[in-house]
Amino acid sequence: NDTGAILAQNGLKVGTLLKTSCLKDFKDFDVICLTTNSRGILPSAAYEKVKNAVNLFTNKDDLFFSKRVDSTLRGNVGAEIDSIIETLGNDTIAIVVASFPSSGRVSIGDILLVNGVPLEKTEVAKDPTSPVSISRVTKIVEKQSKYNVEYISLDKVLKGSDVIKDEILEKANNNSKIIVIDACTITDINEIAKACTESKLKFVAIDPGPFTAAVANILSQKNEKLKTREKVLCGIGSASNLTREQINFLRVKYNPLIVKTNTIDFLNEDKKDKEINRVINEIIDKENNYNLLVVTTTIGESDVLDFSEIRDTYSLTKKECANLITDAIAIILYEVINKLGSKIGGVYTSGGDVTEDFCAKIEADEIE
Repeated sequence: NDTGAILAQNGLKVGTLLKTSCLKDFKDFDVICLTTNSRGILPSAAYEKVKNAVNLFTNKDDLFFSKRVDSTLRGNVGAEIDSIIETLGNDTIAIVVASFPSSGRVSIGDILLVNGVPLEKTEVAKDPTSPVSISRVTKIVEKQSKYNVEYISLDKVLKGSDVIKDEILEKANNNSKIIVIDACTITDINEIAKACTESKLKFVAIDPGPFTAAVANILSQKNEKLKTREKVLCGIGSASNLTREQINFLRVKYNPLIVKTNTIDFLNEDKKDKEINRVINEIIDKENNYNLLVVTTTIGESDVLDFSEIRDTYSLTKKECANLITDAIAIILYEVINKLGSKIGGVYTSGGDVTEDFCAKIEADEIE
């Protein structure tokens, strides 16, 4: 959805496939996104999931493929790259552009920096399911892939698309399958996209979104008409520091209605319904004065629940707690939409578990 949102913002019609049986419903779309949900599983299983996803499409030669990777390179990056290039055919090369400048991710000297900090020195080094302890993009990929990884440095990228294209062609002629390319700005990424398309090579984009969008801008016709939206309803269950910073940014710039849940009540069977109804009623009572309606579980660091303490009090695992919380947010969103109807023009959900529960609640087959 991160990649899809960038493409949609650029004027393409984008759909997210939730059930593979619904693929036929996307004939009129420019872009189809689907998740393999393979970040935290065994590499061999991730390989198969990506392979199966690619093989949903019978007309592979007529399509441009992007394999999204996490913007901090967590998960089975190498196995998934191997899978997509092998499934697309032996003449495919993978172009890895790990940079996402607008999110503070840039690659300089093969080092991925997050807001100026080397990757291994950020909080992803302590990620509970997919920690990353290396900052070099080539090393992260090499460690997981069966192929040699080539590299094009920023000084070559800064010389423009012709130099980048020559570098890519030289490495491809040496039978290189994976090429990592530095980028510091969106201009760098646009030059890389131009070089790749002008090379006439068969390639797949491996990136967190901006490189894919830059290639799509070259390959696709865009619809410049923007849809008029009414109110936007946001359900936010993510408890990260970044999410709280984003909520504060929204508060300053857009004056939203922000309703914070008393999240601990969602874990108590006797209090859950009362808290859900309180939040719904507050939104309904106040919505007339706002175009942006936000339900969030945390505003400050003190709002983040300590699951180790909760386990002793409620006899619930961390996963069970998370499920109860995301389910409650999904119910709140669902009921607000039912009550406000056409006043709600769009829904924003964060993180992935909230999105999944909300889609299940409304029985969604797909997302546009």
